[in-house]
Amino acid sequence: MGKLGMKYMSKALLLFVLLLMTDRGVGYGLKWMYFNQKGEDFYYTTKALDKQTADLVILGSSRARNHYNPEILQDSLGISCYNAGRSGCFLVYQRAQLDLILDRYTPKAIVLEVTPYDMTVGEGDYDRLSGLLPYQHHASWQKVISIKSPWEKYKCWSAIYPYNSKFFKMVKNLKDRGVFHANGFQPLEGFLKEEKKEYTNSVAIDGRKVEAMEYIIEVCKTKQIMLTMVTSPMYADVVETKSLVITDSLCKRNNIPYYSFLNQAVYDNQKLFHTIDHLNSTGADKFSREIAQLLKNNFN
Repeated sequence: MGKLGMKYMSKALLLFVLLLMTDRGVGYGLKWMYFNQKGEDFYYTTKALDKQTADLVILGSSRARNHYNPEILQDSLGISCYNAGRSGCFLVYQRAQLDLILDRYTPKAIVLEVTPYDMTVGEGDYDRLSGLLPYQHHASWQKVISIKSPWEKYKCWSAIYPYNSKFFKMVKNLKDRGVFHANGFQPLEGFLKEEKKEYTNSVAIDGRKVEAMEYIIEVCKTKQIMLTMVTSPMYADVVETKSLVITDSLCKRNNIPYYSFLNQAVYDNQKLFHTIDHLNSTGADKFSREIAQLLKNNFN
């Protein structure tokens, strides 16, 4: 190789080293920001995966986070409770989330909030596993992140990659805005003004999502975790959906308690709802008292 070739090689090596140092330096700063959040999704996700040790853990999407009041559950059941629901994240996420929680400790009981659309086809549910990219310190991390893509673990050789698209949200939540809910619960205020409509879901079923529910059931059996599945109320006339038919079948086959609060006259009240599929704080407290009583019967 001539002098000119050596010169280009040296420059390329120098550029690589500079890029690597920049990636590591910026990545370290982003990691610090992420794990020093003072509220919202990142804070509550870290608490769910890395800190809380509750006897009862609630898993699910925003319908879990907004509907289950841990204080009511704790007072009724006499055990600690944490609401690990995360908005926009459904069955695939909960399957991965459970593995990461179990890396650290084993809760006594889990309530899984299931929706009429949990098992329907849609790649967005897999994309939302990117919310777990920062948790590389967990033993099960490579296994669960491969559900999104077999390439994710290689992309994470970049220290910046796990925090892509999170920067502005992280900056906003470095400040304590005083909106803390110690046990993960996020109550919604205000009430619905829309008229009741029919709800149905005819989207095709994703077999991998069915397998995710089967996996959750099997892991809870193996770990001797008391699993209960619940579909909380909606302000709609819900027509039978494929996803919930499968859920009911799996629960019956495995002797898992499953409670559906859909189409119940007692929740036919706009003043209990914030949106069609989200209870407000009044509705959430009412629902939490009911589910607490059902769980108490199971525990006994």
